[in-house]
Parts: sequence; C-alpha cells; structure tokens
Amino acid sequence: MFSIIMPLYNKSKEVEAGIRSVLRQTAPSFELLIIDDGSTDSSARVVETIQDSRIRLIRQSNAGVSAARNRGIREARFDYLAFIDADDLWETDHLARISALIEAYPSAGAYTTVYQFHQADRRRPARIYGLKGKPYLITDYFAVASRGDLPIISSSACIPRQVFREVGDFPENQKQGEDQDMWSRIGLQYPIAIDPVCCVSYRLDAGNRVSVHNIPQRELPYSSILQLKLNGNRIPAGKRASVARYIAGHLLHLAQINILAGHRRAAKSLLADPRCRRIPSRWLKWWMLSYFGKAGKTAKGKVIHLLNDKEMGGITTVVDSLNQSTLAEEYDFDFICVNPQSCRRKSYHAPVIVQHYACNWRTLPGMLFLRLLNPRTRILIQEHHYTRAFEETVSSATRFRLMLRLHYWLASRVIAVSEGQGAWLAEAGVVAAGKLRVIPQSCKLDAFLRVKQKAVTDQIVLGAYGRFHPQKGFDLLLKAVSKLPKSKYHLLLAGDGIEKTQLQALGRKLDQVTFCGPIDDVPAFLARCDMILIPSRFEPFGLVCLEAKAAGKPVLVTDVDGLPEQARYCGMTVPVEDHHALYQALLSLPKKPLRQWGENGRRIAATAWDKYIQRWQRLLIEVT
Repeated sequence: MFSIIMPLYNKSKEVEAGIRSVLRQTAPSFELLIIDDGSTDSSARVVETIQDSRIRLIRQSNAGVSAARNRGIREARFDYLAFIDADDLWETDHLARISALIEAYPSAGAYTTVYQFHQADRRRPARIYGLKGKPYLITDYFAVASRGDLPIISSSACIPRQVFREVGDFPENQKQGEDQDMWSRIGLQYPIAIDPVCCVSYRLDAGNRVSVHNIPQRELPYSSILQLKLNGNRIPAGKRASVARYIAGHLLHLAQINILAGHRRAAKSLLADPRCRRIPSRWLKWWMLSYFGKAGKTAKGKVIHLLNDKEMGGITTVVDSLNQSTLAEEYDFDFICVNPQSCRRKSYHAPVIVQHYACNWRTLPGMLFLRLLNPRTRILIQEHHYTRAFEETVSSATRFRLMLRLHYWLASRVIAVSEGQGAWLAEAGVVAAGKLRVIPQSCKLDAFLRVKQKAVTDQIVLGAYGRFHPQKGFDLLLKAVSKLPKSKYHLLLAGDGIEKTQLQALGRKLDQVTFCGPIDDVPAFLARCDMILIPSRFEPFGLVCLEAKAAGKPVLVTDVDGLPEQARYCGMTVPVEDHHALYQALLSLPKKPLRQWGENGRRIAATAWDKYIQRWQRLLIEVT
C-alpha cells in the first residue's frame, strides 16, 4: 500500500496529466495526496473535476515545495511514501516495479525507477553511471551521482516512513537543492534500490521549474553541508572519497550550466574552487570553455548495422524504424548486407557495429576477422534468433553453448530482445553479466495505434500471420481450429513460406479458415480480427504480438521464451505444442474480457517505441 504525495503550485495546465498517470497504475492499492501549496491559478479546481475516491486534496498557505511534501508525509496513511511533482508523468508500471523492489530489497532506504528528461517531443533517458540490466542495490549513492545524472529524483522516489524518522524531513529553508539534500542524507545511511526500466518523465518544459529557470551561481546548501561533514570527519570512511567527488561534480555542473547560459563570470568563480580539480578532465574542459567559447553541438556518431538478408522480416522493420526516430538526430545509421561466413571483412571506421544475423560455427571466423579489423569499435550482437526453446532442438547443448560463448566473448555487448531470452542467456552462462543488456523489440506503431475498434458480432474472428515455417506452430493452430464450431469462430491465416503446401492441405476442408496469402497492409488485416494468435514453438520476442496489442487486439500466445511477458494483462497463454489446450482456450473466449484486454494491450504498446529508443540511446551513450 502506497501513499503518493504530489505537491501542487500553479500547474493548472499540467496537473491533470500527472494525476491521470498516477491513476492508471497497475498496482491498485494506493492513495494520492495532492497538497495545494497556495496556488493562485485554477490548479485546485482542475483537481476537483477528477472524481476518484483515492484522491485527497489538501490545501495550505504557500510555504514551498518542501513544506508541501512534509505535510503530505504527516497526512499519509501508509508506510511507503511515493512522490511525484504535478508536472511530471509516470508509466503505468512504475508502482508495480517499486513494489517488486521493496519485496526484493526490504532494507533499502529509497526505491526508484529510471527517469527521462522530456521537453516538447524530445526525450533523453537519464545517464546513470553503472546502470545494470536488472534491478539492483546502489550501495554508494555518491559514487554513482558524481559520474552522471542523479540515480533518483523527487518524481521517481519511494521512501519508507521509518527512513524519514531516521534522516528527517525535506529542508524547508532551502529554495534549491532540497531534493539532493534528502538523497544525500539517505545515501549516507542506506543503499538505494533501482529498477533500470524508465518509468518517469521529468518535464523540462513545464511551467515554474525552479531548477530550469533559476540557475544558481554559487554552491548550494546541501553541498556545503556535506563539506562541513567531511571537514568534521562525520562521513563514513568508505564514502569520504566519493562524497568529495560528488561535491566536485556539483560545482562543475553549476559551472557548466552557467557557461551555457552565458554567465561566464559566475562559471570562472566556481571553477576557481580547488575542489573542482578532483575531476581533472571535466574541470579542464569547462575551464577552457569558460575562457575560449561555448560548447557546440557534437557531430553525429555512426552506427553500422550488419545483416545477411534485407528480407529479414521483423528485423528490418525494426532497424528501418531507427532512421525515423529521434536517435537519427544524434547518430547516422548505415545498413550493410554481408556474407556472415566470409572472412573478407573490412574496417568500417565507425564507433559502433551492430550484428543482426545468427551466430553459428561457420560465422565464427568472420566474426573474429571483424573484431581484428575493427579493434577500437564496439561490436554489439543483437540476439534475434536463439532461445531456451530453440536450444531444446539442437543435437548437443554443450557444443551449442560453446559456439555462443565464443561469439559473445568477441562482442562488446550482447542484446537480448526480451526478458525471457535475457534470463535464459544469463542462466546458460554464455555471456558475461556485464555484457548482457535487455532491449525488448519495437518499431514505429503509429499506423497500428490508429486501428479502430471492431464491432462486436456473434462470430469471433481469429487472426494469425507470419512466415509459414514449423517454428510458428500454424499446423497446431489449424488442428485446434478444426474442432471449433463453424458458426462461432473463423480464422484468417495470412503469410507465405516453406510450409504453405502442408498448411493449405490441413485447412482445405475447414470452412472456418480463410488463407489470405501475403499481406501488405497489416493494420487493415488486424482491423478485421477480434483476437490474434501466436502459437509459436519458440520465439525470442514476437513482433506480431506487439503489433496486435498496438491495434487494440487481445492476444493468445504459447508459454514459451519471450511471448508470455507480452500477453500480461492483455491476453492468454497456453502450453507449447498442445493443440488440445489451444482448442480449450479458444472455446473459452466468449467468456473472456476481450475488449478490456485489447485496451490494456494498446495502452502498453503506446509507450513501447519510446522505451525502445530510450534504451538504445542509453546503450549507445554507454558504449561510446
């Protein structure tokens, strides 16, 4: 159970969106305390128009954001206190992920998910030092905060009530840096649990942002307080060096933003402080810029994508979408077809190469030459092919894993395309933990999100599409559909491939099946369906599932590899290779909340592309 505290002061244009983002949380048990800190606009009236029993509006005279938060802490009914500013936004799973962190790390002093900076239609994920691919504990807050963006902000934080009893409330006598004061006090006594998934949007373009519009020109109080503690030997010995670096980072950050704002005199004064030289490279950079000019926009980085076939279906859909994303403003993406088995490789003179084709013993020499000819390049393997279920089809798992281990050893990072695939790679021990990253697949979904709801009829129209290949399990689907009553069910099966003849033979006598052939307009195909079926025997991710969700269609998938995580809240799973279980599940559909599942899926899919870009941006920043 959470008490969510939202301080509110003159945010009439933004507050409704912030409240709606809280009310859409998948974790249902919470109260939302909105502390109106003497707003002079219509903010409070906007809150009153939102009818929800979980909202409590509390009014007080204007006393500042810290006083508003402290009022919320006193009024809260529950022991876990989450915070969000009125102009920021949460993803639907923010509280659910916080809840999982609490269960995993009950002794942490604070819990957070990753956040992004949001301005107009541009987004940049926070650059958090040492961020891992799964939830973990930050044992030294200062070591992390001094090397990148803060790992926790006010709109991402959840703090147990008992921690406030230990470290005190938010400081009401500070106009800026009051949040950092709190995180510093917590960081001195507790570890901080973090989930690497981006669930919070910090809106830079919202009104009256103190930190954006009022640039401080001298050291803020929280830093001075830490320095006094350092001088008085009141910092634990193991954290003294990281706290000193944290203070230096604060001073250098102030110098940086003053330089960019044209306040050179203030920047020079800050850079004259000898504490800045604890980070010599940053100090030298901003010292030179303070005297010789402003930092200009850096040139685009180059990213080479290596494919062995431009007809690689979903893979090319995804990589082509990158050129239409905001990442294309920072990076030039070049797509090159190669023969993976050839040793005739070359130097690409690019900082990053992403390999998309399947690894095998015949491609290993080519991978070795690629590594030797590009010694300074970061080579990333995006694993589109292999999974736990696929491994069960190989003749020797030991030999298979050795092949993967050798390929992955030559790579700088290995990218799993789903949580399920990532878990298998980690358990199999074929890739070092520090190299593995999980970036669930996505692509531009605008056309799918525009698909209108289909009118309800007495007959349920099932849809399935993709390559006609044994992997996809369409033979199992036809066996299951053959038992369904013709008047109540109809299957639209679209696609082409090596199994076309066999599948048509299975479906020739089935009146409830229509073969649609290859389809060019997938959104139009989905618009005809009530539910989409993915009966695969193995599937690293399943782009079909994401497209169906974006179109507002519930999904039925097999319980294998990366599929079950996609059907969460928006469909059903059935055992793999079990056409009878598939039949039973289809028979139960009239009693299922298909429309609600479809709405849930569309809501989840609506943010998938943004999250995909954020994760790729974070990875590219990390490796370059």
